[in-house]
Amino acid sequence: MNLRRGWLWYLAGLLLAVIAGVVTILALRNALPVAKPDQPTRRAVIVARKDIGARQVVSSESVEARALLLEEIPSGAIFQVEDAVGKLALQDVKAGQPVLAQSLVASAAGVGGAVITSTGALAALLPPDKIGIVLPAGDLLSQSGEVNAGDHLDILASVNVVDKTGQGGQVTLMHLQNVPIVKVLQETTVQSGAQQVQQRPKITGLVLAVDPQDGVILKYFIDANAKVSTDLRSPKLTMSFDVSPVSLDYLADKYKINAPRPLEPR
Repeated sequence: MNLRRGWLWYLAGLLLAVIAGVVTILALRNALPVAKPDQPTRRAVIVARKDIGARQVVSSESVEARALLLEEIPSGAIFQVEDAVGKLALQDVKAGQPVLAQSLVASAAGVGGAVITSTGALAALLPPDKIGIVLPAGDLLSQSGEVNAGDHLDILASVNVVDKTGQGGQVTLMHLQNVPIVKVLQETTVQSGAQQVQQRPKITGLVLAVDPQDGVILKYFIDANAKVSTDLRSPKLTMSFDVSPVSLDYLADKYKINAPRPLEPR
């Protein structure tokens, strides 16, 4: 009987020791700092607070800083508000989208309040799938100073087309549609003695972003002394038109023109 009672006391003591050990381990675990899982790395970038339309000057109210995951930040993202404010957007930026450096061009107020491009790295302004080609400002619209970086143009050309016999005539066609102006080239303001003369800067050319093949065709028109002109699009006009080339035969068919007969001799 005493032996059994001794074993009971021994087991009870052993159980208490085990319980005390478990309590001690739990207390120590709670006392140690718990390692937090690694948080995803973020960085604040400049995004559009509201929709920014193409050809609009970015205002401080239209952009804001927002933290994005590093893998979500696109190439060319801007990290300082001052790097976007006051610049001209070359394309639409939807609300919440990062504002990209290659989608902006530096601008300055020109004579009469017109927005003209300032100096900058031209290659950085080109879309990744386009090349830049200069269209000489030979037509009245290009020379007017009323077209700016970010505007979209259609390119028209009139060229003489003849066959092997020398027969033919002028054909006018729409070569390119909805072409963005990347940069406006202009002459510097002239100096008159010690006083600077304020006048509208002379536009010498427009840098256009085009497909390589379209650039070669435009180069041909220029070298062939074709009459190249432009028309200006509304910012909301983005569709392509099915435009037929115009020749003398086209005009005769459209307006039902009959070739005049020679006068009979009297």
